[in-house]
Amino acid sequence: MAVAKYFGRAATAASQVLQGFDAKDFEGLLNGLVIGIGFDQQACSTEGRASLDLLIRLVSRLYPTICLLPAGEEARKLAKSLASLARSINERITIARRGSSPLSHCLVVGSTIPEASCPKLFLGSDGWIVKFSAERPVGSGNSHNTFGAGAAACIAASNLFRQIFSKQVSGATVDQAVMFSLFDYAPGSRSNPPLADVILLDNLFLLGLGAIGNGAIWALSRVPHLQGYLQVVDGELVDQGNLQRYVLALERDIGQSKVKLARRYLNARPDLAVEGHSRRWQTLPAMRSMQHVAIALDTTADRIALQGTLPRWTINSWTQRGDLGVSHHGFEGEMACLACLYLPNGAVPDDDQLIAEALGLEDRKMDIVRPMLHNGAPVSMDLMRQIASRLTIPVEPLLPFVGQPLRSLYQGAICGGIVFDLTAGSKPVRVEVPLAFQSAMAGIMLAGEIVKQATGNAPDWTTAKLNLLRKMPSDVITERRKKDPLGRCICQDADYLDVYRAKYEAQTEMASPKGDPFGSGGRRRPRL
Repeated sequence: MAVAKYFGRAATAASQVLQGFDAKDFEGLLNGLVIGIGFDQQACSTEGRASLDLLIRLVSRLYPTICLLPAGEEARKLAKSLASLARSINERITIARRGSSPLSHCLVVGSTIPEASCPKLFLGSDGWIVKFSAERPVGSGNSHNTFGAGAAACIAASNLFRQIFSKQVSGATVDQAVMFSLFDYAPGSRSNPPLADVILLDNLFLLGLGAIGNGAIWALSRVPHLQGYLQVVDGELVDQGNLQRYVLALERDIGQSKVKLARRYLNARPDLAVEGHSRRWQTLPAMRSMQHVAIALDTTADRIALQGTLPRWTINSWTQRGDLGVSHHGFEGEMACLACLYLPNGAVPDDDQLIAEALGLEDRKMDIVRPMLHNGAPVSMDLMRQIASRLTIPVEPLLPFVGQPLRSLYQGAICGGIVFDLTAGSKPVRVEVPLAFQSAMAGIMLAGEIVKQATGNAPDWTTAKLNLLRKMPSDVITERRKKDPLGRCICQDADYLDVYRAKYEAQTEMASPKGDPFGSGGRRRPRL
């Protein structure tokens, strides 16, 4: 058995949530685990298969040994494809035979109860409703709505992590029972309407195809009757460090554009035209004309800048220390726009400062770091030796970044966990690196809000959020957020409001037909 090649990135993420983290102890503990995944005939439904698919995509990225426990002929056939998926995610993974090794923990989908003496965690769904129990099977529904099924896999993976590392996750315990609806997130709600016969996306832009974007594409690719026109935007390629939490990415996808990866999954929807843009969203020719935007971007600056382009509405998603979630935003009215949520309170360090500190170049921020970040100048061999010396690490692991922009060095060596690995965790990574189940959950929530917006079911709340590293309440926290109380935001500026109103005046006068929340009059783009 062996951890994945991208284990350093997983260790970096774990180090941010585990107290007293030690890289060698972390790896040793993982190598001693055998994670069972039990499932039966009921789990072979559309919802059950979705739960199992995402569960494999999450578990195989962190745990080096799993054991599939199918019950029934159809489940045994499904086990073969699940094993193949696990190996494509981590070619080093060990898939243990039943009975060859004692199970340390077991995740169960469907109605079966595997014969094993280890702790068991049961997950399931019913359309929009997420189900989880630490005591008994919860079953898998037979609808074609897999939002609850995907969210249940994330919640089960989070409980497994909390159970294994209970002594190192402050305040965390295993949930005894979880049940809530992703349709409205209301306390005690069991709202579970069927998916609409037609779900029309009219020129929706999805910005960012990183970990959250992967989760959103995973969910959207499973929505039946998805039609219309979707534009996906990301200028980066998949690298090895991404595999730690990109649920769509397989080892063979390293070096492929993130846009191409997303389109591979979405192209199975015959009535959905998908246009890909392998570029930064700020360089899109259509940037100023975007009306409907779903956001899976990494930075506060990008979100504020995006709101400055004045889309008609945005759906935002995020992961951060303490919570993850989604939010809805217009621009006029009393409720917060996207920028309102991200205005800083007090001084915050800029990118120049963060990157300079991470690379040991605090005293060279003005003459080296800032100019290189601005003009994209390549890192020279001489500068690389200086950085390695200042970080007290060998230069050889950093050589692949010679000739690349300074930001690429930061993203690959610092965020990607190379320096963390070389220093055995003694140089913690300041940038947040979420765990795979956190990013996937945020992405599924984003996709759910896209579908609800498209069918005229946009919520009356601004934000919905939860914390997968704490015992979950019976409901998710939803809030109605008002505009910035200090009046600092662009949505409170008369000039911006005038430009926004002028931009959409013609569409407002045309008065879109009822039931067409995208303001398109029901028009559809031709398939590309």
